[in-house]
Amino acid sequence: MKFSYILVVAALVFGTGCKKSAGGFSHNASEPITVSAFSPASGPFGTELLIKGSNFTGDTSKVKVTINGVPLTVVGVDGDEIMVAVTAKTGSGPVVVSIDGKTGTSASSYAYVYSYSVSTLAGSGTAGFNDGIGTGASFNFNGVRGQLCVDTALNVYVADGGNQRVRKIAADGTVSTIAGNGTNGYADGAGAAAEFNNPCGTVLDANGNLYVSERNGHHIRMITPDGVVSTYASGSGNGTNELTSVVVNKKTGAVYWSDFYGNGVYALKGGVITQVINHSLPCTLAIDAAGNIYATQYDDEQVWKYTYDAVNDVFDNGVAIAGTSHVAGMVDGVGLAATFARPWGIALDGGGNLYVSGQGGGDNSNCVRRLSAGDWTVTTIAGVGDNTGNLDGLGTDARFNQPTGIAIDKNNDMYILDMGNNLVRKITVK
Repeated sequence: MKFSYILVVAALVFGTGCKKSAGGFSHNASEPITVSAFSPASGPFGTELLIKGSNFTGDTSKVKVTINGVPLTVVGVDGDEIMVAVTAKTGSGPVVVSIDGKTGTSASSYAYVYSYSVSTLAGSGTAGFNDGIGTGASFNFNGVRGQLCVDTALNVYVADGGNQRVRKIAADGTVSTIAGNGTNGYADGAGAAAEFNNPCGTVLDANGNLYVSERNGHHIRMITPDGVVSTYASGSGNGTNELTSVVVNKKTGAVYWSDFYGNGVYALKGGVITQVINHSLPCTLAIDAAGNIYATQYDDEQVWKYTYDAVNDVFDNGVAIAGTSHVAGMVDGVGLAATFARPWGIALDGGGNLYVSGQGGGDNSNCVRRLSAGDWTVTTIAGVGDNTGNLDGLGTDARFNQPTGIAIDKNNDMYILDMGNNLVRKITVK
């Protein structure tokens, strides 16, 4: 409401300036456009940005202002000033003014401040089993630190460990069961004919097949788009102890999974389960377009990156990118200066930023942290580490109870498996 009011006022103020464009000022096509300054220097979605420069035009239909190629809303022009409104997910970058194909760019960058709004996508908040819409559905995570994934149609696939089922949440919050009958066991088959033993991780491949890791079942299962469950990898011992997450290299089709007590990351090579990364107590994995793997490390209290050599199909020994080794805490900071308390879930957005969800419980990790691409600056974006609860809200006003899984969709919005609350939450990014 406040933003709408300000825009109306701004339009009235700048309306006079726009009308005098014919006689008061005009754009000279042979002269450069300059952007000398703008204020404020930073702000979130809806910020009114005043741009100063030269060789503008009073015809607002010809004025285009962008940051990172994202168009801003032009409110008005008055001589050497342009008023715009910052749009959602603009990001940080120089301010660019374009008129009739010519551009002027600011020397400094606008610092966009993202906002993170937490809401409940699905779940009643009470342990149980029920398909339905939104809060009419029920989950029973039962201490299984499950993961989730999301497709391009914004369907979320959830490992419901306590119910021994794999569930799907449509974009409108409708929850359905795609596989499993509630029995703790092992059986391949279609839909409800299949049985799982504590399903934990989910990931989609390029063909829409869903892979599911079982925490205690010693299997990686595959579910086809029509709901038929088969076994992708099976065994006992290292590689199939406690399978906490699974990822897929979309280019090669390779499937990797973390074996928490098997001390590493494994893959099926030539029909044999093979350790490809050796590191104790890996929790959850994320993989980028180049095939590099990122992992949360429970014992180290850190986030690690393992660089992939595509030519030789091997990973390096990895390097810690965030968190102080074996120091528990919730301090935000740059890279290794930050601290984590048993980090668990991890996911990548479209800009290469990492997001980590803590596991809560006995650790002060009831929050979601952002690791900025490049310098891996850690910032808490939602929830408060040492505060447990169930509360929707903006950023650190929200509360979680043992958040584990995290997934990010094509819009860079996030989904959180809130284990202790038996909910799936959504974080809308603006």
